[in-house]
Amino acid sequence: MSLEPLPKLADLLQIAITAATAGAEELTAQSGEPFETHTKGEIGNLVTDVDVAAEHRVRNAIATRRPDDLVSGEELPDSPGARATVRWSIDPLDGTTNYIRGLPFYCTSVAACSTSTGKWLVGAVVAPALGVTYFASLGGGAWMSRGGRDAVRISGPPPGRASRLLGTGFSYSRTVRENQYAQLPELMTTFSDLRRFGSAALEICCVAEGTLDAFHESDLYEYDWAAAALIAEEAGLSIVRPSVQGAAMSATRRTVPPNNG
Repeated sequence: MSLEPLPKLADLLQIAITAATAGAEELTAQSGEPFETHTKGEIGNLVTDVDVAAEHRVRNAIATRRPDDLVSGEELPDSPGARATVRWSIDPLDGTTNYIRGLPFYCTSVAACSTSTGKWLVGAVVAPALGVTYFASLGGGAWMSRGGRDAVRISGPPPGRASRLLGTGFSYSRTVRENQYAQLPELMTTFSDLRRFGSAALEICCVAEGTLDAFHESDLYEYDWAAAALIAEEAGLSIVRPSVQGAAMSATRRTVPPNNG
């Protein structure tokens, strides 16, 4: 069975931004409205009917342009795509607890990778309460738009900061969380403080933007980091993606400048 050729990255990126924006619009539309909340798995791991509605919006936006692609997301079953050259990874609402409690640190995250090589091709993260959109394509740099203004290119934290901030998070599993606490002293040796937003995607994007200096967290799922990791990578950061479920994801400033020649 032959596969369709890969689409142009510019087209894929526009689909990712459109889909992430559609999901974020659903979050905004239902913010402050009554919604159902359930626990999935560990205590504290919450899902609402808004998560599901937002994922439907994202999937519909993708299917309108690319109906035969593979799609995997946090809340709905994977969609098949036997001849697909592209697979999408969706987190319709990263930061569900923040959303429920009226905190602004939540977003919709959409990324796409090649089914043949596994390389991440495009990613978009839209944080509607913050008015921020981050996006990137492979080899095309990382970009940020705030408040609807024209996008600006972002390139990570500046070198030589005397005070450095680490972004991190903690697992819903008590056992994993205790291990994460135990690792904190070693992690913090080169940082003066840490920030915990409750959204891994936003914390990674803040490293790409340069407001945080690094990110490190274990026990994440692909949809948590897929889009943001590409954005940070295209911002010039060194990225370690989890090799297996539960392994750590990190984003740090490169010790050697990337070779662009």
